[in-house]
Amino acid sequence: MPIVSGGMGLYYAVMILTLVIGAGAQFYVSRQLKKYSHVPSSYGITGAEMARRMSIDSGISHVAVHRGGPNQDFFDPRSNSVTLGTDAYGEYSITAVATAVHEMGHAQQYAEGYAFMKFRSALVPVVNFCSNAWMIIFMLGLLMGAAGGTFMVKIGIVMFAAVLLFQLVTLPVEFDASRRGLAYLQATGMNQAEISGAYSVLRACALTYVASALTALLQLLYLILSTRSED
Repeated sequence: MPIVSGGMGLYYAVMILTLVIGAGAQFYVSRQLKKYSHVPSSYGITGAEMARRMSIDSGISHVAVHRGGPNQDFFDPRSNSVTLGTDAYGEYSITAVATAVHEMGHAQQYAEGYAFMKFRSALVPVVNFCSNAWMIIFMLGLLMGAAGGTFMVKIGIVMFAAVLLFQLVTLPVEFDASRRGLAYLQATGMNQAEISGAYSVLRACALTYVASALTALLQLLYLILSTRSED
């Protein structure tokens, strides 16, 4: 029966590495967002106004723009709407404008039937189940021992792999939304210094998704290696 018991050194190495990756990404993101939240955009409009302008120019003016709570920036395909956090919605900064065009980039993806977005949406119900159940099934497999436990451990690992797949598919979705947003800013005449700032903001935000996928990959590799070591 495979048991995740051997190789405590590997366990601690993975845990420390994932903590360092997560903390490093969060520090960098916070630094970039704070830096450019104090730099006003030459457009002289709020993030909400920028989102609405981009929706009109993109031919998707039916996309609603709502005010959310702190750090609640997202596109909801169910209602075909963009929600901007309190900072992005009513502020005039580079951070607010960059956030707005990124989220409207997701609205463009949805309107065009962007393949990776459709695939990610299809994975949502599977991932919602797997993310809550994989650990339970995995631990039950360990407790059962040789009598069927090996199979349940493997099922748990496969379910965790589905969670990782979702995070990997999220990467091109986020990168493409940022690309669309930056392209719009360039097309509408934002100067190069501000484009550079917007790029820094969006790159920092994308780093959080990369960090999440990387830590999940490390955890999956640990589960696979540690269980195989007991075969």
